[in-house]
Amino acid sequence: MTRTRLCGIAMLTFAGALILPLFCNAADSISYTVCKGDTLWSIASRYKTTVKDISQLNGFSSEAVLAVGKTIKIPVTSNTPDRSGDVSRESRAVVHINTADVCLRSGPGTNHSKIAVLPEGATGKMLAKQGSWTKIALGDGTCGYVYSPLIAAGPGNVEYDQNSPVQRCDGAQTTPTSDKVQSDLIDTALSCRGARYVRGGTSRGGFDCSGFTRYVFAKYGISLPHSSAAQAKLGTPVSRDNLQAGDLVFFETYRRGISHVGIYIGDSKFVHAESRGRGVNVDSLNSAYYASRYRGARRVR
Repeated sequence: MTRTRLCGIAMLTFAGALILPLFCNAADSISYTVCKGDTLWSIASRYKTTVKDISQLNGFSSEAVLAVGKTIKIPVTSNTPDRSGDVSRESRAVVHINTADVCLRSGPGTNHSKIAVLPEGATGKMLAKQGSWTKIALGDGTCGYVYSPLIAAGPGNVEYDQNSPVQRCDGAQTTPTSDKVQSDLIDTALSCRGARYVRGGTSRGGFDCSGFTRYVFAKYGISLPHSSAAQAKLGTPVSRDNLQAGDLVFFETYRRGISHVGIYIGDSKFVHAESRGRGVNVDSLNSAYYASRYRGARRVR
């Protein structure tokens, strides 16, 4: 009897006949907690695997919109980068900040940007360790690094959710924040660059223009119809001079009326799923092609 191994699946063959597909054991996967802005494509890219392999291993569709805080399994292959500092699901612990005004940073070191200032007692879930720093996830899905001596085991008395106040590192108090959602939305949109154009497509396997905008906004609880013309009737109109990142921008391309949509990202640029062979990419509103075809913008956030 011989054993043939595939990514995420093992198959037994006997005398050339297929006997039974078996899932690889737990050692062939690692656990990952979904953070804000993550997509199946961005996670697959980070771990050198594919959306198809992740979705098959977890038993969900490749079109799934991942819930922040959900734990999924990532298949391990010979190309998987070293994640020796990752904390397994079984040993992943609840921790809390043990002193006042601790900065949550984007990376493991003081040279990385500050995300927020956490109060004493703020509770999070430990995700990984890297040197003297620990990566944690707050209850609202915000992830970042804290200097390890400043955390302690067990829950504290401050739980973060979508409505919790966050103290920015400039000392100002704010509630989360259309600005934070706007930034995360743009990160999600840009993480899809390179996805191919597929007519009617609404997943990382392929998008059309309105399928792409629908996919991105669904990550943030905003349901859009699968039609650029229908999307152009939602929200409030925005003048060209008042465009903000995250606004939908509309064009008249291959037929009369609205026939194309993208997401404005600032600096006169927008990200969209283009049918002219380039898939999801970034273009300028000032380009010769799109400047003459621009037909307005809507704000739906």
